[in-house]
Amino acid sequence: MNYQKHYDLLIERAKQRNIKGYTEKHHIVPRCLGGADHTDNLVKLTAEEHYIAHQLLVKIYPTNRSLLHAAIMMIPESSKHERNNKLYGWLRKRFSEQRKKDAAGENNPTFGQKWFHCPETLHAVRTYPGSEPNGYVLGRAPQHRKRYCKSCGVFIDVVSVKNGKDKFCKSCRAEHKKNYDYKHDYKLIKQIYKEHIDTGTGYYTLAQRHGINKWSIYDYIGRYKDRLDKDFGV
Repeated sequence: MNYQKHYDLLIERAKQRNIKGYTEKHHIVPRCLGGADHTDNLVKLTAEEHYIAHQLLVKIYPTNRSLLHAAIMMIPESSKHERNNKLYGWLRKRFSEQRKKDAAGENNPTFGQKWFHCPETLHAVRTYPGSEPNGYVLGRAPQHRKRYCKSCGVFIDVVSVKNGKDKFCKSCRAEHKKNYDYKHDYKLIKQIYKEHIDTGTGYYTLAQRHGINKWSIYDYIGRYKDRLDKDFGV
């Protein structure tokens, strides 16, 4: 299909008419291609025509990322625009393909670069292989904070630590969780559990009634579940 021909016909028809009602200004030659803002390069289009014009421009210039982005920006629905799902799907696929090409080619300013870090200072740089500073090794640096197990004092591999709250090694973490000192004693949890069985009141309501964090009540019940079932003969 000759997309340029259809685009030219759309523009010529718009130039030769006087539209009443809602219109949108369109750059005949897009600004990303050198088009100016003077009146000779502007034309009034309906919302539907404006949308179609940008689809045609993407077809005419398939490698121009700016035109593709402009078409994508016209996608959201509003009281003045209705999204065509097929065109939307085609645009999103085209945009995804273009991003992949840019990421793997010359358009990506960091293409071919890799992370290197200093084992002593943990300072990291991203550069081309062979251009890294002396003493730097391949790979991204781990977190700058060193961590040691609160229980046994052994150094924790910072790469394997998911967040700052985890300060136990793998061997001590299970034991710590097992012996964790819960805020509320078993007697209070047992009372709540009994009221729940006798009255059918929800745990959230009972937790608030007894001054326990309602978001933690299930943790407390789960901790003593076996013991509670045994005491109540469940």
